[in-house]
Amino acid sequence: MKKKKKQQFQRLADQFRGDGAEPKCRHFGTCGGCLFQDIPYENQLELKKAYLNELLDGIVSLDKVTGAEPFGYRNRMDIVSAFGKVGLRERGSFKFVCDLEECPLMQEKSESVFKELVPLMKQIEGYNYLSHHGYLRYAVLRQAYFTGQVMINLVTANSEDNLNPVTDFLVKEVDSASQLLSDGLADLSMGPVIKDFKTGYIEENFDGIKYRITPNSFFQSNSPVAREMYRRIKEEVNGKVLDLYSGVGSISLFIAEKAESVTGVELNSEAVDTANINREINGIKNVSFVCEDARVHMREEKNSYDTLVMDPPRSGIHPKMRKSITEMAPERIVYMSCNPSTFRDDVLELTDYEILSFEAWDMFPQTPHIETLAVLQRK
Repeated sequence: MKKKKKQQFQRLADQFRGDGAEPKCRHFGTCGGCLFQDIPYENQLELKKAYLNELLDGIVSLDKVTGAEPFGYRNRMDIVSAFGKVGLRERGSFKFVCDLEECPLMQEKSESVFKELVPLMKQIEGYNYLSHHGYLRYAVLRQAYFTGQVMINLVTANSEDNLNPVTDFLVKEVDSASQLLSDGLADLSMGPVIKDFKTGYIEENFDGIKYRITPNSFFQSNSPVAREMYRRIKEEVNGKVLDLYSGVGSISLFIAEKAESVTGVELNSEAVDTANINREINGIKNVSFVCEDARVHMREEKNSYDTLVMDPPRSGIHPKMRKSITEMAPERIVYMSCNPSTFRDDVLELTDYEILSFEAWDMFPQTPHIETLAVLQRK
């Protein structure tokens, strides 16, 4: 969290803490996974509303942040294996790891698997990410909320298979298990798949649309909230739709029945391959996927679209792509954002558009993160 944002949230947290709340997790205060467990959940929503209204003052105002289940919601946890510990990094420090015994943010099934997995992981050499020596870097635990299927990806610093202490457990207890390679200096919990111990994917289901999720593919971390946001996006699209940063096709396929056609653009080739499988699984004919950088695609795109859907990374959209969007001139833009700061910067530059609606969801309770959805109409 950037310094300015952190300071703003700390100031607001003091205002909204009230009489406080009893943290649910014994690791709260040490573990960096949560910041707000000592604030009543209703106050967390008011805190986030105040933050957004300060940040977007003069652009748009917000009446509420739509709440979610405050615990047991996360689809994904990246568990660090380092310094003889297994858990998450300590609050405020990259250098230390909090040895976790529980995590109430996880779904119940995921947490149960996690508790059994930890002692097995500690039998495997961990990875010192400061000196860059060692073997097991991460266990990425993923669970599809509506199907309950569980995936574990073990991320190692070399391609050797030294995972015997956990292999039998993985094959028996989860629906998908893979070994991934991350052999560079960058701190990454993803990489090429070396080996699938079991299946190599799990499936999620939103309103009858089935999604295959592979080890490196992005999928929203809170399925109930994501589904609600997708339903809202579906209400706002029409005609020919361009979906940028389309991932495994989650939005593209969900909105297909409301559109004449949908073109999804995604740089990650594994995600595009999975998106095409998802299209076939669902028998959807009016969606196509392009494996290309969104900025390059926008620069070269000559077709016209009625609706542009975007769910960019935290960095937002590139300044040159704002120009490309203006030149393409879609009638409507539906902008889903995980970073209100970059959303603000983007909409201030899209001067040919006005905001028709703006909503916010608490995609990540107990944390400062907020997901927003804006509908922009060409003036």
